[in-house]
Amino acid sequence: MLIAALLVTLAAPGDVAVEKAALVRRGKDLMHTKVVIAIANANADEKLDQAFEAAFGIFEHIDATMNEWREGTPLARINAGAGVEAVQAPADLCQVIKLALDGARRTNGLFDPTWAALRDVWTFSGMVEQPLPEQSVREAACRLVSWKDVEVKPKRQGECTVKLKKKGMALGLGGIVKGWGVDQASAELRRRGYRDFFVQAGGDLYLSGKNGERPWKVGIREPRGPAEASFARGELTDTAFSTSGDYEHFFLNGGKRYHHIIDLRSCMPATASVSSTVMAKSATDAEILTKSVFILGGAEGLKLAKSFGAAAVLVASDGGVAVSEELKGKVEVGRPIGF
Repeated sequence: MLIAALLVTLAAPGDVAVEKAALVRRGKDLMHTKVVIAIANANADEKLDQAFEAAFGIFEHIDATMNEWREGTPLARINAGAGVEAVQAPADLCQVIKLALDGARRTNGLFDPTWAALRDVWTFSGMVEQPLPEQSVREAACRLVSWKDVEVKPKRQGECTVKLKKKGMALGLGGIVKGWGVDQASAELRRRGYRDFFVQAGGDLYLSGKNGERPWKVGIREPRGPAEASFARGELTDTAFSTSGDYEHFFLNGGKRYHHIIDLRSCMPATASVSSTVMAKSATDAEILTKSVFILGGAEGLKLAKSFGAAAVLVASDGGVAVSEELKGKVEVGRPIGF
C-alpha cells in the first residue's frame, strides 16, 4: 500500500488522515481548529447545501456558548463566578459538563474539565526555549484542579446551575467539546438522510458508511515525521477517532520537550507516550480517552480504553507501539521512525 500517495491530510497536523475520493468536502475555521465535513455518494443540490450549513451551525453554536476564552459566554460566566455563586447554564452546556464530569469519574481524574486552572501556568510557544513555570505557582494552581468540586443542579427543560466551589477554579471544555460537536453534527447529517460521510474537528473524527464502494481508508500520523506520513493504516467505518500527540503544542527547555498533555496527578506534562489514537463508538468518548490513555501509556492505557468499549494505538516515549487486541487484523501498524 502506497500510503503517502493514497492519503491526503484533511486537517491540522496530528490528526487522522482520510483518503480523498469523489465526494463533496467543505471546511471552516471554528473553535480554534479546522472543522472539515465531507459527504460521499450524494447529489450536489440545495438539500446538500442545507445539510452542510446545519452541521457547521452546530460548531458555531458551541463556539458561542462553550468557549471559556470568549467573554460573556455562559461558560465564561461560570468561571467568573468561581467560589462565589452558582450560575445558570443552558441545556446543551449542562449536558456537556455532565458528560465531562462523568468522564472524570470514569478515568479517575486523568480527564478533568477543571484543568483550566492551569491555563496561565503552562503556555506553549513551539520549538522555542522557554523557562518552566515556577514550582510554587504550578502547585498552587494544581490544588484548584478538582472535578469533585463542581456542583451541578438540574433545572427544568434540561437547564442547570453550575457552581465551582473554590475561587480560582475554571472549567475548560476543550478536551471534550470538539468530540461532542462531531457527534452532534454526525447525528444531524443522519437525520437528513446521509449515511456516507465524515466529520472532523482537529484531532477528532467520525467516519460513517463508505467512501464510494469501500470503507474509509485512514492513517495515523507518524509522530516524529512529516505531517503527511503515517505509521498505521486501515479501512474502517462507523468509527470515531481522536488523536493526541506531544508534537501539537510544546516548548523546549534545556533541549527537553514539554507539551500540553498534562498529567493532572502532578500537573506536569505526561511522559509515558508521544502519541495516542483512540477508536470508540462516539467521538465524545474518544476525546475523553485519548489524553487519558496517553498519560497512562502501554498496557494500562489499553486497559482503560477497553473499559469504555474502545481501542487504542499508543506510541511510547521510546518508540514502542502498543495496540489493542480488537484492532489486530483491522489496522496495519509499522514502527514509527525518528526514535
